[in-house]
Amino acid sequence: MNEITYSYDDSYWESLRPASTLFAVLALIAVLVCAIDSAPSELEMALTGGYVPIPQSVIKIACFAFLTALVVLYDKLDLSGFPTRVWIATVIFLSLDFGFLWFVQRKNPWEIVLAYNAYYCPLIFLPVIASVRGKLSNRTATGVLLCVFAASAVLGWAQYILQDPVIRLASKDGNFRIIGSLWTQGGERSTRSTSFFGNSQEFGSFCVLVGAMGIGMCRKRGGWKLGVPVYLLAVASCYSSLTRTSFVQMFFATIAALIFTFGRSPRRMKWLPLIALAFALYIAFSGVTSGLGDKKSMANDGSLQMRINQWGMYTAILERSGTPQQLLGLGFCQAARPAMVANKEAFTHDVALIDNLFLAYTVHIGLIGAALILALMWGMWRFVRREAINQPTPVIIGLASFWSTFLMTSMFNIQGANFGFWFFIVVLLARNTSEIDQTVLALDACETEAFEVTPDVAGSTA
Repeated sequence: MNEITYSYDDSYWESLRPASTLFAVLALIAVLVCAIDSAPSELEMALTGGYVPIPQSVIKIACFAFLTALVVLYDKLDLSGFPTRVWIATVIFLSLDFGFLWFVQRKNPWEIVLAYNAYYCPLIFLPVIASVRGKLSNRTATGVLLCVFAASAVLGWAQYILQDPVIRLASKDGNFRIIGSLWTQGGERSTRSTSFFGNSQEFGSFCVLVGAMGIGMCRKRGGWKLGVPVYLLAVASCYSSLTRTSFVQMFFATIAALIFTFGRSPRRMKWLPLIALAFALYIAFSGVTSGLGDKKSMANDGSLQMRINQWGMYTAILERSGTPQQLLGLGFCQAARPAMVANKEAFTHDVALIDNLFLAYTVHIGLIGAALILALMWGMWRFVRREAINQPTPVIIGLASFWSTFLMTSMFNIQGANFGFWFFIVVLLARNTSEIDQTVLALDACETEAFEVTPDVAGSTA
């Protein structure tokens, strides 16, 4: 069945939904607190002189407890269009694999919990956000995200221009720490902008999302007056992160946003993540960066070569492992957010990195677990894409365009949880079952009116 884009003005979609409810706005804030998880700790340090009395983990647990309480309050989960079956299979597997990692691989159960939190937290709790599905207006979400972006961009550019973190990277009590991300450029160290995020990749990805929103704003007549400046500022802020994966992500998200906004056949967007993945594979294994490693610039391929070497090392470990370990995992996880730090001589790091989502999942929970997680994420992508096609508002276009890059970024990062949190916002904005019915009825009414014949005309025709 062909998919149709209903290019109505944003006000049309807002008319089908009442104003944002208080709990929906609070749910949005809770999700943003989890996605931009360094911001609460930075606020605590600013208020207490460098201390974080409430750790990030406690804040995150409180946010999910609130979302779970909303399920009890509304007593309803609207899972229409959700990848429910694969989610159930994934959660069952993770529950069973917990025992395998604990009793067979001899992993500490608390370490397994931390690893599940780092990798799968939003995926495990995916349905809880469905209790407030469709209760947030696009206008409210757009305003909140633009305000967050404005503050983030100001701080990010201050870090880039001043070559100083500006904010604290660690608390005095040890409850919070950001590994400062540096880049060797022009023979000197450069500070990558992280803004309020935990690392430069997450900040760059947020700029990608907002940039795609800017393109989506151009759907509306005169929307380019705000949309173009938003897009250009997002691109510039993305550059300040000095994260090349974010640059490629911005390129593909721009293509996606243009198709969602102006394209006549957005159903073809289904395969864009695979095209972007093919491009990432070409960059990684074609040798196009060979010979650039001696350049102290953004063309330096030292980090890529290190990644490839590490991929080979962990692939060899998997090959030497037994069949149960290959299928169910070794339990290795990078929950402490290790990061490569460049200096004038070489790249250094505290622990060995994988920095590839496909391999990281396989090493952690095996081939079966990795296949299930990726199948779940593909189902989430289908949900996001469907919403962008049927409800093409700027914020949903931005989120869907960002999501179209999930396979490409997975080649060079382990940002699966980050995509999960932004998916929550898509669900908050998604049409609920009653709204879908209203939309179908409205479209049917338009088609009926176009072909309706009055009784008099019908009689004369007869």
